[in-house]
Amino acid sequence: MSYLEESIDEMDESPSHLSGLHCKSFCILKPQLLCMKKPRILSAKEKTAEKLSDKPADGPDRHPGSEPEQELILPKAIWSGNLSMGLVNIPVKAIPITRDKGISFKMLHKTCETPIHYKKYCEEGDEVQAAEIVRGYRLGGSKYVIFTDEEIEAARPTSGDIIDLKEFVDFFQADPHYFENTLLLVPDRSERAYSLLRKLMEKTGKAAIGMITMRAKEHIILVHYYQNAIVATLMRYRDELLDPSQAEALLDLPEPSESEMILGMEIVKKLTGELDITEFKDSFRERIETLAQSKVKGEILHLEKRALRPEAKNLMEELKATALAMK
Repeated sequence: MSYLEESIDEMDESPSHLSGLHCKSFCILKPQLLCMKKPRILSAKEKTAEKLSDKPADGPDRHPGSEPEQELILPKAIWSGNLSMGLVNIPVKAIPITRDKGISFKMLHKTCETPIHYKKYCEEGDEVQAAEIVRGYRLGGSKYVIFTDEEIEAARPTSGDIIDLKEFVDFFQADPHYFENTLLLVPDRSERAYSLLRKLMEKTGKAAIGMITMRAKEHIILVHYYQNAIVATLMRYRDELLDPSQAEALLDLPEPSESEMILGMEIVKKLTGELDITEFKDSFRERIETLAQSKVKGEILHLEKRALRPEAKNLMEELKATALAMK
């Protein structure tokens, strides 16, 4: 995929500050929301067909967004290259291991209820076609330096297609606050070498540190064993993680009293348990899906209003009441 084929949104969010610019005026592109539907009078035949299409299809009802039970189908690979361990090269493909199952609302035109589309305009008000878009690196203010695809490609490090495993470390030595997201690495005609590395990581509990270039950024990568597979966790750089201890809101906080600590420790002890991630569910998604299904059926469903958060009272009184309720 060429750089110009990527979306303008990705270009604007690029970590290297490469923005989409109009090739004529070199001003930043701005999207505008448009409804693409043109009004048209339906014939009697088309109206009948539209009514029929609104009828639910035969088969079991499913909540919007629910998925039928089936064997795991992996997403498409977003990167392919080699894991390099000394003189051993292991061809692999990287596949997203997570999926966002949150609620996604699409913007629609209120009048015709069709999706909104974007058209790109420069700051001078001209509509811009894809062929007129170039990449600009921001120097400051409104000053940009223009880069061609060839120049950007030439600047890519070798980690664009090779992950050089520099050293093995204890996995739990890595601070999870630096973690971004995790990719599944699958063998690409390298089953034997992949299997060896997987077994080594499982037996030793070690992870390997390397570098990988994806899109417009070179990432630190932690390659490790997980659930019978080798996965790669992208990590942030040290200067990308803020130091919370310097936050103004945390300066000069009052010290807890001894009695507050005693009651607080009692509450923590009562609430201590084993983490079971399966106990947690997205109640917001479930409520929206239930409401959506009722709307499809023409039913009126009244959801309970969210309880208001109680006002903060005296801390000591709240601690005593909480500890007493747990006895």
